[in-house]
Amino acid sequence: MKRRPIPEVEQLSAESVQLYDVLNHESDLGCVLIATGYLDYALAGLLKRHFVESKLVPKLLDPPGGTLSTYAARSDLAYCLGLIPKGLYRNLETIGKIRNAFAHSYLSVGLDSNEIAELVDSFVPPTLNHTIVVDDEVTHQGPQPMQLTGTIRDRFNIIAVLMVNRLLTAGLSTKHLAKAARGWD
Repeated sequence: MKRRPIPEVEQLSAESVQLYDVLNHESDLGCVLIATGYLDYALAGLLKRHFVESKLVPKLLDPPGGTLSTYAARSDLAYCLGLIPKGLYRNLETIGKIRNAFAHSYLSVGLDSNEIAELVDSFVPPTLNHTIVVDDEVTHQGPQPMQLTGTIRDRFNIIAVLMVNRLLTAGLSTKHLAKAARGWD
């Protein structure tokens, strides 16, 4: 089955509201599969934006035979190129494990199952800089991990949305690499 061409980062960003609806209203299976698929396309869009402009890029990214057509390959490369931080990379790996647990279960599995709950609990939350104002005095606490609360599904959705936003923001701020100097034309 051939997937649709890799959309531009701007298109993915514009469509992100639809992702939020899916995460909030679909079954657990739908939620996990769509979130993972969206992250996969966001990774592909980021890589596409980073690479030199070339007709070779779709060949690399498009399934079924593209060298970078899988979620894992795209995650690995985005991390190795320094396009994403280690915590985001680890979360991409964890979401891949969650998707695989759903895909390879012969019975219905839910986000609240023990196996999935453990994976969700292993997410690396983003680091936030906290500033506290008390009686007009500003106190900086410095970087702190974001506290994830709510149900397992709430925590999965929050991390998935933050990951999508981070990938899209990175993609929007990424420029194509310059092609190598001429001389071998």
